[in-house]
Amino acid sequence: MKIKTDFLLPAALVLFTGNSYALELLFEPDFSFKERYDDNLRMQIKPKRTNLISTLSPGVLFGYLADDNELKTRFKWNELIYHGDSALDFSEKLVNVNHMFRSELFKTDLTAGYSEESSINNQLDPAQINELGGIQILVPRTTKSVAPSITYNLNETNALQLGYNYVDVAYDRQASLASNRYYSDYSNQQFSATLTHVYSERLSFNLTGAYSEFDSPSEQRGLGLVQRVLAPNGASVTLRPEFQFGAPGNTHFSQIQRTLFYQLGLQYALCEQTQLSLTAGIRNINSDFNSRTTFDDPSFLPTESSQSSSTSGNVYSASLIRNFERGNLSLSASQQLNPASTGTQQQTTLFSASARYNLTDRWNTGINASYQMSESVTNFNGNNASNNRTYTTLTPNIQWRWTPEINLDLSYSYRQQQYESTNQTAIGNSVQLQFSYQPQINRQVK
Repeated sequence: MKIKTDFLLPAALVLFTGNSYALELLFEPDFSFKERYDDNLRMQIKPKRTNLISTLSPGVLFGYLADDNELKTRFKWNELIYHGDSALDFSEKLVNVNHMFRSELFKTDLTAGYSEESSINNQLDPAQINELGGIQILVPRTTKSVAPSITYNLNETNALQLGYNYVDVAYDRQASLASNRYYSDYSNQQFSATLTHVYSERLSFNLTGAYSEFDSPSEQRGLGLVQRVLAPNGASVTLRPEFQFGAPGNTHFSQIQRTLFYQLGLQYALCEQTQLSLTAGIRNINSDFNSRTTFDDPSFLPTESSQSSSTSGNVYSASLIRNFERGNLSLSASQQLNPASTGTQQQTTLFSASARYNLTDRWNTGINASYQMSESVTNFNGNNASNNRTYTTLTPNIQWRWTPEINLDLSYSYRQQQYESTNQTAIGNSVQLQFSYQPQINRQVK
């Protein structure tokens, strides 16, 4: 999918929805500066150094608000500077477009994005992060996404939402990383339908069904097993097993996973301050894996192999949000299927909690904690090492609203990652100070 298509669609929506109604034009620039100290940036088992990272982040949001639709476009630039480790310096670019149109009977939403990011910031897929893993160097990651949806009000209590979500992820690997299976490009698309029934002001139910396709092709350089050769007369000869041997060549891997899942959920307001959400369902995955090896010697004929499997599992989510006079508390648990760069999808089980308390009108403090378990749903990607791991974080913070335009945020983060394949644990600590500035700009109304 071309990125041009992703961003022409919002422009087209603007033309079709444009009218003589009053428009409130949006223009909101912002700037932030972060200084972070990290004693295990790469989450290694035995870290070799500490890092001081400066991040300059200018950005701007512009668009409009109308009576029946709105458009918001955000541009963000993150200039990452690693002091004493300049090989990791990177300029991240992020663009997000959101358009929403509403009428009495239906509502449409469109979200599209394009980003160029450093994999060191967002890559947690490898099973073992050590000096030999590609995570130790900078591997740029490009992400393209588009997600349109339409919600139709069947009547006063029932609504039907149809949605589509497409994500394409590519890694700019160096030649030395051509065989690194932890950076496998992938695409994932999902079609979904959700029926919502409002039972009362406090209780609603929903039923969701979805179908997705995950595609992750990759290529690996190495020795392949020669099974067939060309005879002098040009005929194909199949070697007996005891005469088969390894020869240099390239192996192309292709894995497609087709997932069907459906779930039932509810949202219930226990009181004005407390909201409970529950969903539960099942998912089924059909995986097809193919490999084809071509050899440097043209007299060795290509070899092919294929495998398939079918697995099932559960998906669920639960959240409880409680608002207090001077703060809030949030608890959540979920088990979902997520695309990953290891050549296969991962089942992620996550438990998280967050709390925030307003000390004064300008001071507030909070804490976030999470425990995440990730495991691959298949092992066809040619990597014998297990990708299963657990990842724990604990982040207390305090924020000062210096002025209506300026905020200061100080936080500490503890991270622990344990790898099932080696039963080893990596621990990291970081301290971050962030300065953010968003000028107050009067919006224009036409």
